[in-house]
This record gives sequence, C-alpha cells and structure tokens, in this order.
Amino acid sequence: MDKLTLKSPAKINLFLEILKKRDDGYHEIVSLIQAVDLYDELVLQKRKKGVMVACDHPDCPADESNLAFQAASLLLEQEKIKGGVSIHIKKRIPLAAGLGGGSSNAAATLRGIDQLYQLQLTKEKLHALACRIGSDVPFFLYSGQTLIKGRGEKIEPINIYRDYWLILVCPQIKVSTKWAYQKVKISLTKKGREVSLTTLENRSMFFNALRSFRNDLEEVVNKRHPVIQKIKEILENSGALKSSMSGSGPTVYGVFDRKPQAEEVAKKLLRGDWQIFLTQPIPGNI
Repeated sequence: MDKLTLKSPAKINLFLEILKKRDDGYHEIVSLIQAVDLYDELVLQKRKKGVMVACDHPDCPADESNLAFQAASLLLEQEKIKGGVSIHIKKRIPLAAGLGGGSSNAAATLRGIDQLYQLQLTKEKLHALACRIGSDVPFFLYSGQTLIKGRGEKIEPINIYRDYWLILVCPQIKVSTKWAYQKVKISLTKKGREVSLTTLENRSMFFNALRSFRNDLEEVVNKRHPVIQKIKEILENSGALKSSMSGSGPTVYGVFDRKPQAEEVAKKLLRGDWQIFLTQPIPGNI
C-alpha cells in the first residue's frame, strides 16, 4: 500500500472539569468526550524520505507546528523507517475551535502511517506516542465516546446514549487554550465528577445528567468573549436541551432531540461571522 485516505473527526466535551495544576505544568482534568460526524480528510502517501504537509486551509500551518507533521516525524523516527510520508489535509473542522481538529489529524496520521508501512503497532505503543504530541491526541485513537482523566492520557472508552443532534456554532474569535487554563480558578477541595457510565446509556438518564454537566473553562472565556453566553442563550431559547462551550472554545454546541428542529434552528443561525454545523455523535473511528 502506497496511499490511503482517512477521515479525521471532531469532538465535543460533554463536560470538562479541572481539578488541579500538576507539577509538570499540565492540569489534572476529568472530561467526557464525544466524537461527532464533522470530518477533516487526510490523504497519506509514501515518499522517499521526510515529512511533507499540505492543507487547503490558508491558516493551517504546514511546518513543525502542525500536529500531524509532529506525529509523522515522531513515528518515523521512533520506528526507524527509511521512507517518509506526505499528508494532504482537506480541512472542514474549524481551526483552534475547541473541537480537537489538530489532535484528530495527529491521531489519524499515527494510524495511517502504521497502515501504510504495515508496522502493526500495538494500541499501547500508539497511545504512548500520542501522549507525547498533545493532551487530546490519545482520545482520537479510541472509541468515539470516552471518559478521560489525568492530563488526557488516561482513557476509558464507554457506551453512552447518542441518538441526538448537535448544532455547533463557531464565532470568529480566537481563544488561547494556555491562557484559558491559566486564568481558571481551581477549588482546593474539588473532586472529579463521579460518572455512572451504565445509566448514561439510557435516554432519559443521559439527558438528565447532561443538564448538570459543565465546562470549567466556560466562565473564564465568556468574561473576555461575551458572545459565548449570547450563543448559548440563542440555542437554549430555540429549544436546545443543553448548550455548552467545547474545550477552551470558542465553539458552542446545542443538543437537540429531533433532527427537524435542529435543522430549522441551524438555518436561522446562519450569518457571516459564525460557522454553523449540524452534526451527530459517532461511535468510533472511521
């Protein structure tokens, strides 16, 4: 095999709680993450040596700052592969939006090179490499529904209810993830949310739990960018069962029980300075 095409999904955080600052500079978190059917497309092809990245989005970096570039370079070096790889990214997931697009691209690159060069690496080996690239990367190697802990490296794939629709609203503002984590206030007595995973497979129990979920970064980001709260209010006033910011933002999602209602609301939200996506949860990697 010399060439293959992979889909690279986005994610949302159904909840994100920050427990403490770690000695290594990262934050201890617990988060329930759901992959959704909003995809980038990656075309990987063997080349004689080195890594080349190209993207159809003008603001997507093609150098060492690109996480897919980092993933390819790391895997080729670790496995002492003589050949190289070119990575062409068709970008649909908004950049720096709290949807994990770059991390998803990195995970897809790890899986893709493993297939291209028939390395047959264990999931444990890929997981270790993913942890070296970024906190969100390990998630995208696993199920589309995962409880994560630590700084993102502790993964617990789960099955939860997913027969609902999501409207993703991404305003044209930039939020620094590093800044958001630095500004968040952490309670010294805070403990991680105890999640009853079996009850979340039930529709009514899932929606009941969903209403209590929160994102600890949301308050910090909203203080600087009040549009976050504005979007949440629009979604909730339009019938969303729940609205929340994903990750460090700025994307806000609304959860809807029925597709027709979600489609109608998505059309009403269309405007020049917001990106709107109608999506659904997915069970895992494609």
